[in-house]
Amino acid sequence: PRAPGSPIGFGCIAVHRCNDNNAESIARMLALRTLQRGAPRWLATRAASTTPVALVGCGMPGRGMGWYHAKQILDGDVPSATLTDIVEPWFLGGGKDGPGGAEFAAFKAEHEGKVRFHASIADMPKPDGKMMAMVCTRTADMPGYVDELVDHGVSHVFLEKPGAPTVDELGRMKDDCAKKGATIWMGFNKNVTAYVTKGREALAKVPGGDFTLVHHNAYKADELGECFERNAEGMLKNMAIHEIALACQFWGMRADNITDVICNAKGGKDSPGCDMRTLGGKTDFASVDVTLVNSSGTKVRISADRCSGDGCCATVTDTSNGVVLYSQEMVGGERAKKVAAEAAAHPNWFSYLYTQAEEYAKLKGVCAAHALAGTTPPGVATIEIACEALKLAEWLTPELQKKLKK
Repeated sequence: PRAPGSPIGFGCIAVHRCNDNNAESIARMLALRTLQRGAPRWLATRAASTTPVALVGCGMPGRGMGWYHAKQILDGDVPSATLTDIVEPWFLGGGKDGPGGAEFAAFKAEHEGKVRFHASIADMPKPDGKMMAMVCTRTADMPGYVDELVDHGVSHVFLEKPGAPTVDELGRMKDDCAKKGATIWMGFNKNVTAYVTKGREALAKVPGGDFTLVHHNAYKADELGECFERNAEGMLKNMAIHEIALACQFWGMRADNITDVICNAKGGKDSPGCDMRTLGGKTDFASVDVTLVNSSGTKVRISADRCSGDGCCATVTDTSNGVVLYSQEMVGGERAKKVAAEAAAHPNWFSYLYTQAEEYAKLKGVCAAHALAGTTPPGVATIEIACEALKLAEWLTPELQKKLKK
């Protein structure tokens, strides 16, 4: 049962495929007629071909990753998804009168009637078919919310990185979801980016070539204390986990096969060196620049800097002569102009929201479409890859700390 005026449940329609048997087809027709009687025609058409999505952890407009995921779906940037529910425990609970509360309340007022808002997962109607839930909360809270969602009947979970504070928690969650028949995909958007894919293609033509993954954020030095506190799991489990996941998925890096960790010298924007600081009682990295080498002789360089503007790129270098054969920014050309316009229009937003907007929309769209079809999206990071990435980040953090303390 649903309250008068609340959005119609979409799952009963969206989950059936074209090869349904007769009984399912009849149920589908009846559901569609019910929907058409109770909703505008455009909504019935859209619901029949999209996956219902619930969002857990919206956060503050202009700042929260969850909010931006919601915005993209509501703006129609993800045609395979329909946002049906937002679960926001903080701003619909103890944080409603605190910083960001008024902004969230305005967002809620704008979209209420199209989306159901809840203070808890228990308050959300159980899905009557397949549903993808996106978990965008603080890392420490992620395992508990995933457990609740799966027990609530959600079939697919889109889990933001890193997924859990520790390898043990992530592994336990992976095993529990497998037993209950739920699927987890990870929000590593760089797995589906052109600049990485084309870079790997270029590397394949140069045996022994060097591959570098560069990741910049736009924090100011005086903002690092807040950054360290908010991302308490540490840089390697947060910002750089995207590149570490790529290293695990495409270069075969594992915590138990690394034979060398080379700290690269500081030397320019894309060579920031390794910079470890203690701020507000928390020790973390402002930048890392390391080359990982595994037991097969494979190597990949990861360079991440929190304070050098926003952007990501990949380069391939021929080690025989030092010639750069491939260099590509995630954002360039006409897209760079669009990003610059977004930056001017929204100076208070976190810059990575609009810088990586296309990748965020693409990854959500791919996952939602495959959730509907019951298939596996190619290239998208699984929770198994997330486990390996988190293991590597946990191993690498103290290794780097020891090197830098010498």
